[in-house]
Amino acid sequence: MLGTVRKSFAAALRRSLAAAWFVWVLFSHAASAWAQDEPATVNIRGTETFIGEYVGDNGEANEGAYGDDDQFWIFRNLLYLQAGNRDFDSGLRLDATLFHSPPARIDPGSFVPGGTGYTTLDYDNDFRLERIFGTVHLGNLHLTAGDFYVNFGRGIALSMIKLDDIGVDNALRGARIEYHVPRSIKAILVGGVVNASNVDPLTRAIQREDPLDRIAGARVQWELLDALSLGVHGVLMAPRFERESAVADDRRYVDRSTSVSLMTAGATFEAHLGGWHLYLEGNAQSHDDYRPVGEEDIDDETGVAAFGEVSYDLPPWNLKAEGIFYRKWLMEGPYRGSAPGRADLATPLTYHHMVTLEPMWMIIKSFGNVYGGKLTGDLYLDESDTHIKLSSSLLRYLGGLLPTGQWDDHPPTNVVHPAVEVRQTLGTRKILVSAQGGFRYEWTKEPDFQGEDTGSLWHVQGDVTVPLGGPHSLEVKGELRRHELVVTEGPSEQYWVTSTGLGYDRSGLFGLSAVHEFSDQTGGSRAQIGSLELPLPRRHYVWFLASVHPPRPLDGLTFRLLGGSQRGGIKCAGGICRTYPDAVGVKAEAVYRF
Repeated sequence: MLGTVRKSFAAALRRSLAAAWFVWVLFSHAASAWAQDEPATVNIRGTETFIGEYVGDNGEANEGAYGDDDQFWIFRNLLYLQAGNRDFDSGLRLDATLFHSPPARIDPGSFVPGGTGYTTLDYDNDFRLERIFGTVHLGNLHLTAGDFYVNFGRGIALSMIKLDDIGVDNALRGARIEYHVPRSIKAILVGGVVNASNVDPLTRAIQREDPLDRIAGARVQWELLDALSLGVHGVLMAPRFERESAVADDRRYVDRSTSVSLMTAGATFEAHLGGWHLYLEGNAQSHDDYRPVGEEDIDDETGVAAFGEVSYDLPPWNLKAEGIFYRKWLMEGPYRGSAPGRADLATPLTYHHMVTLEPMWMIIKSFGNVYGGKLTGDLYLDESDTHIKLSSSLLRYLGGLLPTGQWDDHPPTNVVHPAVEVRQTLGTRKILVSAQGGFRYEWTKEPDFQGEDTGSLWHVQGDVTVPLGGPHSLEVKGELRRHELVVTEGPSEQYWVTSTGLGYDRSGLFGLSAVHEFSDQTGGSRAQIGSLELPLPRRHYVWFLASVHPPRPLDGLTFRLLGGSQRGGIKCAGGICRTYPDAVGVKAEAVYRF
């Protein structure tokens, strides 16, 4: 097995290095030639990442939709090179993905749920130039061609960024023009097609083609010293496919169905006056959703999105109030890696970032159809190294967008969530103690609704870091959550989720940690409200993580080893939620920066 993989990988790596060398030489010579006054030194940087992973039994969550998607090896190599000077920057990323003993791929039309040994997913080897860009600096003017990330305001109107937490890596491939005079004006014009990461983080399958949705946008921001800024922006998006007939049958398991076209306009206002900070953003949108499963199109709709934040710094307090209002707000591409008829797996690519007013780990019912507010108070006591944070949010979710292209007509879900967090440094040994907890209550009630659903969540988290002398330290952490769902017309459900971990760290050299997770959730697949998670069959999960940072001469190398079983469920970040299966296996990662 390993001999064949080594030969295939070596050949792929040689081709990748040859292509990288050619492009790098081209860019570096262009960078040297661009200097006008005197020869400029070309700075060279690179990152080499190798990942080897065995995907074990990851449960039955995906097998009914795709077939087998476990019991195989995957090897990935990501080579990122940069070359530039004061007048020119350039970079590229070469990806090589190899599989060993993956399940055979069959046509989706021949797929029968429950079978073994075959899948509708693509596990063929893949080699590609994933990212490439060049940027010319002409004083205050910067011109970029190739792949780049972009973000307008808080990202509500447009955000093409990388979210490592859930494996999202969406870039725009095209051109970017930026003119920036610090503390005066900043203008940016972008246009191109969507270039998304081609390895699905859930199944590790290859998404052979990029979405290629077309996006163009412009933003102008006026800056008055450091006290005031005013910005306006606009975004146009045209989908790659507007009709189901344009999407081949086998493509519907990769880029499922069509997408959304839209026109967006918005404005931002930001001010810093004394201890006050104010940020306001408003956006309006007209969109046409081409994604319905049926034959009828959804009528053109309008969407609005607004966010406001005001804070006041009055030491030792910092007080902040935030508010959101989203109504039928979209900025979405095709469904990737999802199978028709699986609403729990059908999550589209998103090209924006939503401010949620929810904890990072919270499962969100609907990002684009919600309004509410949050109050936060932070108390900092420098004399005693104490930090206390009090917060409370009140939100109303109006129902999310269904895979059919229509909005959920279930009665709105109301949420109230007070929480407290305390950080304290103890004694001369500087023991760091962190604890947080809260109570979340959700209810759904309408005069004409036959019944009332309520849900509650208690959560407590704690973390203690104990210095052991010199570079050595010990960390103990734990989490406890109690979920409850009460449904008038159906069985109620209560379950616990716990997590405990122990870690040792030798600063700058070595770290080791082990985590045990447990859940007694056994509920069915009926609809659930925001704070609850999809039921998973396993109850006990144990995994470990080891990391090594060798000293010189290999101080640019980092090695990580992750193994065991991890609990799946819904993970959300930046307006994106995806359902991860249980995971069993081993993953080794080596990163070298030079």
